Amino acid sequence: MAAGTETMNEIESKETQAVGIKPHPELVGPTSKQPDLKKPVKKKNNPLAIGLATVILIGAGIGGYAWWRYASSYVETDDAFIAGRVHQLSSKVSGTVSQLLVDDNQHVKQGDVLLRIDPKDLEISLATAKAAAAQAEFKTFEVQSNIVANERQAAARQFEAESAVASATAGVDKAKALLSETKLGVALAATEIKQRQAELTRCIADYERYKTLVQDRAATAQSFERAKQDKEVAEANLQAAQEGFKQSKARVQAATQAVADAQADVIRAKGASQNAAAAAAQMEMTKRNLHVQEAAADKAKSEVNHAATQLSYTSVLAPITGHVGHRTVEVGQQIERGQALMSIVSDEKWVVANFKETQLEKMRPGQKVEIKIDAYPNAHVTGKVESISPASGAQFALLPPDNATGNFTKVVQRVQVKIALDKESLKGYDDLLAPGMSVVPSVKIAN
Repeated sequence: MAAGTETMNEIESKETQAVGIKPHPELVGPTSKQPDLKKPVKKKNNPLAIGLATVILIGAGIGGYAWWRYASSYVETDDAFIAGRVHQLSSKVSGTVSQLLVDDNQHVKQGDVLLRIDPKDLEISLATAKAAAAQAEFKTFEVQSNIVANERQAAARQFEAESAVASATAGVDKAKALLSETKLGVALAATEIKQRQAELTRCIADYERYKTLVQDRAATAQSFERAKQDKEVAEANLQAAQEGFKQSKARVQAATQAVADAQADVIRAKGASQNAAAAAAQMEMTKRNLHVQEAAADKAKSEVNHAATQLSYTSVLAPITGHVGHRTVEVGQQIERGQALMSIVSDEKWVVANFKETQLEKMRPGQKVEIKIDAYPNAHVTGKVESISPASGAQFALLPPDNATGNFTKVVQRVQVKIALDKESLKGYDDLLAPGMSVVPSVKIAN
């Protein structure tokens, strides 16, 4: 067969390939090129694929290392949210809302007036309390003035009574001394009478003797006259002594009466002193009444303070700086004491994150935190760990779990961590953050 001619098998093979059918090796006859089919075909390497695989492997290694570095240096949780203090405002008095000075979501400062309640009824109560307090104070002043005047009078009467007792006692002593002296005079007068009687008896005897002698011419008339004169003198002396005795007895009676009078004066003075003491005791009762009146005055003053305080409650003030929320009151509405009016959300905010207990091993207060905010994904907010809860969240539940039962299933507990926000990083977002917003905090636990 010539070199340029084709065999039947080659023609059939080409036709089969033309229609897309692969000929079976057994159906194809031997050709001149069969020895070439038995040689192994070498595949060519693709440099682009090799480079791409290398880049992918290197990127995966770098990413894995970066992930390992991050996982070993940070712990994060998506169970976290923005927290803040929400102050519920309620009315302390009943009345009608006369002014409403704020609207929903409005920013207010501490001490700003939020609303006013009609104060007319409370103003009347305050005026009534002031009038009652003034009346009670006047009564107290009146009782005090009476006590001062009565105390002065009682002190003067007591002094006079004590002076009278002392004077009467001295008068008794003086009267008794005079009585003793007059009694001594009576004794002396009695002794003198006895002496005068003896003298008169002697003179009478001499007179009778000289009278007989003169009759018998045994004595001279001159001697008789002298005896007669001596008798008359003795009689006069006896009469004088008797008169002196009577006078002494009269003085004794007078002195005795003086003693009785002085003793009566003492009794009267002591009675006056007792009356003064009774008046002083009565003053103590009056002073106790003063204490009662002072207590009534203090109560009236407290009523004034209470009424003034109630009146001040008609102006509802913002207890903190923040935003108004959940306002439930309108002008003209009748409200009762204790009724909810609105809420104030404090400007101070922080993050409460519930980390798993297995994430707390290296967490400490003061560590830096990076925070992602779901509502503001482009915000870069930082903070630091402020404190870690002393117990897991389950322990603060209304019904804490009882692990003493037989059907115990171990569950990883979560512990609240309080994260303080960096004010510098909050610029532009401090008024946008609201309590309850979801965040993802990442705590850097290693350098």
